Amino acid sequence: MKIAVTFSCTKVQEHKLAEACKKYGAELFFLTHFGSETEKRKLLISADIIFGEPDMDVIYENPNLQWIQMTWAGTDKYTMKQERPFPGHIELTNMSGAFGMIMSEYAIGAILQVYRHFDTYREQQKQELWQDAGAEECLYGKRVLLLGTGDIGASLALKCKAFGMETVGLRRKATIKPQGVDEMYTLEEIDKELPKADIVAASLPNKPNTRHLLTKERLFSMKPQAVLLNMGRGTLLEVDELAEVLQKGHLRAAILDVTNPEPLPKEHPLWQCERAYITPHIAGPSFGHCPVTQEFIIDSCIKNMERYLTGKPLLHKIERADFE
Repeated sequence: MKIAVTFSCTKVQEHKLAEACKKYGAELFFLTHFGSETEKRKLLISADIIFGEPDMDVIYENPNLQWIQMTWAGTDKYTMKQERPFPGHIELTNMSGAFGMIMSEYAIGAILQVYRHFDTYREQQKQELWQDAGAEECLYGKRVLLLGTGDIGASLALKCKAFGMETVGLRRKATIKPQGVDEMYTLEEIDKELPKADIVAASLPNKPNTRHLLTKERLFSMKPQAVLLNMGRGTLLEVDELAEVLQKGHLRAAILDVTNPEPLPKEHPLWQCERAYITPHIAGPSFGHCPVTQEFIIDSCIKNMERYLTGKPLLHKIERADFE
């Protein structure tokens, strides 16, 4: 059994993966150890298992491939409708559960920056200016609408409750109410819930029913001083429409870690919107960013590898019903 690892990790983590493979007689290869692109491709098209996110042409060229363990939570690279669909005989698992902690911290930090004028005070510091930036907001008592209550949304709900906030969740099915969510509804209730929210935090995947979910009309239906935060997928809204909404003075802030397209094109008016806070898809960092998240990913790869090699059901398996 040949396993190819596409991501870069520390020597300690490499040893950890290698020891786990040795126990089951599997061969482990790290792409980062190979210099040429030809060598890397040769390895990928001969592997039985790939840890990472290989391109579709590699997947189609590999006759041995049995399973792909992704290091991302989002699976739309493979599950969305495309000319060459993901082969039905290959098992696919994602990294669900790895990013809730770090992304919920991003959300709280970004909202606090807006509410407490940290960006303004930072600019004043550069000018050696001691000046009050005006009235502030408090997280306590704010109503947060969570678009998506998977690992990320559920983690954010718990942090919101620690600040005394009211939490409302929307998801495809409202049968499960995670801890920390006060009220739970389906996405069909969005038009009723948007106007009530002080903060709208989205962590939805890229699916047919979530693409352009936040239309211009829905953005205008939000409270004038509401804060919008999107850290799921950029397809949730149209950036041209959001720029228009912000330019007309609606919404206190739009915090965007994702856009459509990515990166946001230069000269796009959203860059110049004072109420826009844009980060380059870093809310859920892993390799080379957050050691805690990276370690979780390594441990999850090992756990699922052990299950696969001993014939146990894989964790976080993407079912065929999840493909478009």
